[in-house]
Amino acid sequence: MKKSSVLPENKPIQNGRLLSSDNLGWDQISLSKWQGVAPQEAFESSLSKHLIVIHTTPGPVKVFERGDGLNEEGIARPGDINLFSAGEMSYCRWEADLSFLRLELDPAFVKQVAQQSDFMTSGGNIVLNHKLRINDPKLFHLSQWLLDELQSDGAGGKLYIDSLINLLTVHLLQSYTSASKKKPAVPSKLTEQQVSRAIEYMHANIEREISLEELAAVTNMSQSYLSRLFKQATGLSPHQYFINIRIDKAKSLIQSRNFTMAEISAALGFTDQSHMNRHFKRITGLSPREFLLTRSSLIHGSELNEQ
Repeated sequence: MKKSSVLPENKPIQNGRLLSSDNLGWDQISLSKWQGVAPQEAFESSLSKHLIVIHTTPGPVKVFERGDGLNEEGIARPGDINLFSAGEMSYCRWEADLSFLRLELDPAFVKQVAQQSDFMTSGGNIVLNHKLRINDPKLFHLSQWLLDELQSDGAGGKLYIDSLINLLTVHLLQSYTSASKKKPAVPSKLTEQQVSRAIEYMHANIEREISLEELAAVTNMSQSYLSRLFKQATGLSPHQYFINIRIDKAKSLIQSRNFTMAEISAALGFTDQSHMNRHFKRITGLSPREFLLTRSSLIHGSELNEQ
């Protein structure tokens, strides 16, 4: 029997949402993971945000999809990506259990990044080119890094998530909009003073999460340029540099023997002790406890040699 061409009233997706970033304080982006969603139809007459859908069902699923100017029937495969611009309508019906990531991006933030990154726009809101079931390895990998953060309750911290969102937004601007890049009106590298200001700010706020926006304000530079030029100047991204500062401070506190590991992790802004342990092991090759034992052995050996 032929399906009706009349679109329903707005129908949100029913059941199947496993995870959501709603409580993680991600201001510019919303990410949710849906798994094994039963066959149904979902419809939004006007999207409030830019929408990216990444299909993750292990096998192919027949889908019927509509958007402004599009009306397609096809097969969704793992890794396929749909793009919808804010203000568009979105309709999808599927005939077997479906799994996917749903990523929503604030249009005002996209416009801000475009302006700060020297993209030429017509002055209105940025419009994403509508795409159905495309393959984009870079966009897919960025979505997986965001998913890792979602699954770890944002363990990487605000600086890391801000950097990922900026990378994602610049990629969308470059690949799926009519915005074109102007010649940059900013230096091709950070001055020593800008680098020093950023690093001093990190040291002064080591006990809390800081945002890329804060560092950009300190250096008087856009977030997108800061991410790229800070790494060019130091060899590390702002997030990586900040973690290294925290681990260096952790080493000093561990060697002082005045604090427990739990106290040190809390004092340095880690979400918990295991969060600190993971970064400590990754950077030093030792767990905090192994580091303490190693330092104790070295000190004891030095004292024996002096006797």
